[in-house]
Amino acid sequence: MPGWKITSTEALIAITHAMEQEAVRRYQDLAQRMHDQGETSLAATFTLLAAMEERHVEQVETRALELTGNPPDHAFSSWELPDNFDTDAARSAALSPYRALAIAVRNEERAFAFFSYLAAEAPNDTLRVLAETFAKEELDHAARLRHERRRAWRQEQAGAAPRSTLARPGSIDELLAQAVPMERAAAVAHRALAAATRLGDQAKTAALFEQAAADEEALAAELAGRLEAPAALPQAELHAHSVFEGLGLLEDAFDRYADAADHATDETMLLEAQRLAAHALRRLATVHGALPRQS
Repeated sequence: MPGWKITSTEALIAITHAMEQEAVRRYQDLAQRMHDQGETSLAATFTLLAAMEERHVEQVETRALELTGNPPDHAFSSWELPDNFDTDAARSAALSPYRALAIAVRNEERAFAFFSYLAAEAPNDTLRVLAETFAKEELDHAARLRHERRRAWRQEQAGAAPRSTLARPGSIDELLAQAVPMERAAAVAHRALAAATRLGDQAKTAALFEQAAADEEALAAELAGRLEAPAALPQAELHAHSVFEGLGLLEDAFDRYADAADHATDETMLLEAQRLAAHALRRLATVHGALPRQS
């Protein structure tokens, strides 16, 4: 397991504050880059994201005063910040407002995974509850960004053909029929990634992706058992050539289930999609939170 351990309220607040400040800095940097390149729409999107993160910074500062009587003090934490930000994707030539918001959603989901891990490793109930509070806030941030992302998607589709993607499931049977091949394909990709990282002398990382693959296989088997003709399901193929791409597959699963829950047509489907989304998010939290830090 990595060296992410919290020992005090001050330390937890310090790392949270530093993470939010870093997000502000990166979004402001990207806004300026987009402005310099004449991408005014993207510049506006990143400026908006920076403003949202600035509000999060203020919220952490308020909580610090309430809990400790002092502002956040980064001297309480000498940790390297977790690598939540997909900078390469944010600088991609294919970037659009929708993709920019998709990056922001993933940043928040990875922050959720980080705080969930800290909560599980907390040495006492006080720190566990505080870490869980920060995790829930990151999940709330992600939910709001997903709403903005859907709006950006609709706007983009007014002027362009949609990307090839799975149709949104309209029933619980369609949800399960899409989930089974996706989980199976992700398991294959994660086992291949585990083998590659083990050859690269990254045994801990390999073990985490092996664990994810086993979970994906088990979930696929469970869901297939509820379908009338699981053998007739279409085959899917996924790849993960890096740890970042391996995390991306975990996040894709959560995104699909969360989207299905957002658009569920009846309560049964809503509850199943929420269950699958929660399962996928726990899986992401387990892997991302426990990944060894790069020195």
